[in-house]
Amino acid sequence: MAASLHSASRRSVATIASTALRAPARQTIAVTSALQRGALSAANRGLSSTSQSRRSLVPCQSRSHIAPSLRQQVRWNSHEPSSVFREWGFEDLTNTFTTTQINASLPSSTPSPSHTPVILIDVREPAELTGTGIIPTAINIPLASQPDALYLTADEFETRFGFPKPSADGEQQIVFYCKAGVRARAAAQLAVQAGYNAEQLGVYDGSWLDWERQGGKTERWEGDDA
Repeated sequence: MAASLHSASRRSVATIASTALRAPARQTIAVTSALQRGALSAANRGLSSTSQSRRSLVPCQSRSHIAPSLRQQVRWNSHEPSSVFREWGFEDLTNTFTTTQINASLPSSTPSPSHTPVILIDVREPAELTGTGIIPTAINIPLASQPDALYLTADEFETRFGFPKPSADGEQQIVFYCKAGVRARAAAQLAVQAGYNAEQLGVYDGSWLDWERQGGKTERWEGDDA
């Protein structure tokens, strides 16, 4: 009886000891795994924060480099010369017509008053002129449908339009007009690109609407409305 009790006691002690040894081992493994996971998580957070930091730094660096160049560009553009055209009004044109009529009525031997010849260009489309007419002495160069007109050679221009091309080297003033002035100013800009001097170019800002409102004389359009 005593022997069996002693044997049972030894087995219990062995079981307890084995259990005690296994429990710390499992706890150690669990803690190690947790630490490893924590380290990996921290590393990932570190990489993420580093990446975010780098991303946040890049725009700042970009702004520090880009902003000065933009400021320089704005300052440079603000000092860049732009084409300034003479602004013509109703009275300017009517005075020009009066001078032209006086010169035409004078005998060839009579000295004519000193003045600069003026070429008036209507840049509206022919179909528009059919309905409204045209300002006297004006020629029609519809730059919306004929944008290359001022780039043509003198021979090519006259072949296409039937009258001489306004000279870019002459002393005459070239005045553009349209319906309300927008296309006229665009035409003047186009003329500069084609080689004309901005100083010889003018824009009738009121254009046809102002001419009609002021009661200016008109002529019937005899050209092709195609």
